[in-house]
Amino acid sequence: MQPSAPRRHREPPRSWWTRFLDFMELSSPEGRWGLGLVLGLLVIGFWPLLLLAVLDVSGAPRKVLVALGPASICLGFALLILVCGYRYGESLRWSRAQTWGLAALFLGMGLAGGAGLWFSEG
Repeated sequence: MQPSAPRRHREPPRSWWTRFLDFMELSSPEGRWGLGLVLGLLVIGFWPLLLLAVLDVSGAPRKVLVALGPASICLGFALLILVCGYRYGESLRWSRAQTWGLAALFLGMGLAGGAGLWFSEG
């Protein structure tokens, strides 16, 4: 009897989602963390506009949701800037003051946009 050839372990076929994550370099723990951060910021930023689209509201609740739209989007960007500034500030050549200044700029833009929409919403 002849010895049989060693069997090779074959990996199961990878799904299109796994191939996509590998292609986008999101299969590592750092990539997954970054993807979770971006998705979380999208939820933070766009929840008032999603509620406005789903709910049929008028009056004061509509004013609040319309005004919270740009404010929450800019708040999400400010949080993203703070996280990236603290994690990657040295490689981006950002000082702590630049990071906080840019975050404050986005927060101010969001508040100004929200206030403008609050007062213009009739």
